[in-house]
Amino acid sequence: MEFETTCCDIPCIVRVTAWEPYRPAFISGPPDNCYPAEGGCGEWELLDLDGNPSAELDKLVRTYPQVERTIDQEVFDFMEGT
Repeated sequence: MEFETTCCDIPCIVRVTAWEPYRPAFISGPPDNCYPAEGGCGEWELLDLDGNPSAELDKLVRTYPQVERTIDQEVFDFMEGT
């Protein structure tokens, strides 16, 4: 799955290479029937608009943790349809 976005004002493509769907917590009833929220995470890579890996984009993600968190949220929203 892929979608277009911007990373530090640079247009790019996010390719989701693995995804575990989000499963909300269930906290009703007896304790043995309850479980915590799980999933909603996966692996992704940034590509240039031609679909090629980009060293510049990769460096931005490694240098600025906020960029990675932003892309993580965009991936979550895209994959979970929110």
